[in-house]
Amino acid sequence: MNKKRWIALILFLLLVGSAALVQVPEFKPGPMEWFQDDPQVETVMEPGTEERIVVLDVDGMIMASTGGVFYDQHYHHGFFLNQLQAAYQDPQVKGVVVRVNSPGGGISESDEIFQRLMEWREEYEKPLVVFMDRVASSGAYYISAPADHIVATRTTMTGSIGVVMQSVNYFQLADSLGIEDVTFKSGPYKDLMNPLREMDEEEGEMLQALVDENFEYFVDAIVEGRGMDQEEVLEVADGRVFTGLQALEYDLVDSIGFLEDAVDQAKELAGVEQPTVVRIERRVPFRWMSLLVSSDTHPLSRLLPAGSCKPPLSVRTHPEPMYLWTW
Repeated sequence: MNKKRWIALILFLLLVGSAALVQVPEFKPGPMEWFQDDPQVETVMEPGTEERIVVLDVDGMIMASTGGVFYDQHYHHGFFLNQLQAAYQDPQVKGVVVRVNSPGGGISESDEIFQRLMEWREEYEKPLVVFMDRVASSGAYYISAPADHIVATRTTMTGSIGVVMQSVNYFQLADSLGIEDVTFKSGPYKDLMNPLREMDEEEGEMLQALVDENFEYFVDAIVEGRGMDQEEVLEVADGRVFTGLQALEYDLVDSIGFLEDAVDQAKELAGVEQPTVVRIERRVPFRWMSLLVSSDTHPLSRLLPAGSCKPPLSVRTHPEPMYLWTW
């Protein structure tokens, strides 16, 4: 084996080893302990008694994908749900604070978090407080709805209550360039949203029905989680975004403050005076290749799988309804 092949083999082994080191167990319901093998950082924010308040983070797009070897988004769905369940099951944990900094994300992931929070909050009777950081919109608001108390800063961007499903249709451009679409399909709607052909009215109605159904889930989640009337929710569920102060006027949040205020609120609701406040964060693995390939415009990005070195918005390769503040 010559020198070049040895170098190629070593690089391949390094990439495979890097991927193996950052694997996080997928969420599986059932009894769990704190995962010491997870890539996590545990920081004591306030020392105190054996009673604890746990602070967890939802930072970034709420999506199940981790992005691969070349890119790793901060939020990891399995990691967050694992730590959330562990916090509720730990008898020393008296309250949970979730810091949210996200524009939203996937419908399935957002709804799973919502349902788990509703289930565990009732089962373990521990207070849940959400702190909305810079942005907590769409799906991020969806997962905040079950909280006993929501704290936002006055400049937090929140709201964006609704569903979006986007694609690009360029059949006219393709036609003008003489590009012909060749698609074999088992049924008339198998290539729904094919960008190389015009969408008819019936197909548009099908897609709108999907969006409307998921919008109903969103409205119901706020009604159930916040205890608001459906009419109140529908008044603000037109997709617009609010600042924290505006959201307070519409009863979408409960108070204005910062993370420490959310922690104090959790202490009060839990009835504990000097608990140890612990923050659990996921250690985002370093991707040395990201120094070479950091954007869609980099020439090397064309050599990599779709989404492997792109921002989270590009990870999914198919159009789908999303609880997401986007454009």
